[in-house]
Amino acid sequence: MASLPNFVVIGASRSGTTSLHHYLGQHPDIYVSPRKSPNYFVAQDPQPGWENATLQAMAKQWISTRKAYEAQFQGVTSERAVGDISPVYLQSIHTAKRIKETLAPSTKFVAILRNPVDRAYAHYLGRRRDGLELVDDFNAILDRELTRPLNNDIAFGSYIACGRYHHFLKPFYEQFPADNIRVYLFDQLQNDSSGLLHDLFSFLDVDPDYEVDTAFFYNQTGIVANPLLRSIWTRSVGLRTSMRPYLPAFIRHASRSMLAQQVSKPLLGAAARQRICSALREDTQELQQLINMDLSHWHTTDLHLNAQS
Repeated sequence: MASLPNFVVIGASRSGTTSLHHYLGQHPDIYVSPRKSPNYFVAQDPQPGWENATLQAMAKQWISTRKAYEAQFQGVTSERAVGDISPVYLQSIHTAKRIKETLAPSTKFVAILRNPVDRAYAHYLGRRRDGLELVDDFNAILDRELTRPLNNDIAFGSYIACGRYHHFLKPFYEQFPADNIRVYLFDQLQNDSSGLLHDLFSFLDVDPDYEVDTAFFYNQTGIVANPLLRSIWTRSVGLRTSMRPYLPAFIRHASRSMLAQQVSKPLLGAAARQRICSALREDTQELQQLINMDLSHWHTTDLHLNAQS
């Protein structure tokens, strides 16, 4: 019988999940799918019409069959914890129910949540870096998104709606015991990765004292500073997308690591920050009660963007 995950990292996007994938994979008692973000449990969700052709093509590469999903875990041997790390899962209200229908009731869930303002802007900078977002004015993005209701069923393609953490996390608490869900903050991963991993390893019932190398933080976002390199990278997005299924992961990571050393990280203005805070304030207040954490610092408008993840 094929192995399937007994834990799932469900998000959030641009909140350090790429780094977490690398860190967890170093533990001898943990197996994570070789492909980060298989996205199996959201592959049947429709893509929004406003996503461009490249992003639509990328979504078609998500794993959509049970056989292909099981193949991601065929390398499992004696590992006690088997994981799927797909941050897009926290962008669909259907994910929890689908997972309950497929995986064991004892499945554990991990979420790393980032200040939703910083998350939205890092998401934008990441797409700009990779040639996936053509609009060069983030305020124009906010104008576009705030003139329509924030997405309810899925948040694909919406920088702001992806920060509705309570809305998309609540179904997991409805479908699974609260003790099966562990929520961390992005700040913890940045400032105390060893402490976070110790607690996470305990949660996953593996050796909590095993030390992993956390010296590198993966997939940092920003604008590629060198104009020539920026042009080559952004204009090659179509080719990179089509070749992605055939390129070994280490090549993709090496290219991104090179870019991470070449990016500049413009700050987000207070006015734009306030607009996102206002749009997500109610959701954040409900989230505080759901996860029993003080998130009042998310409402401030004088924070500087830390565009890692």
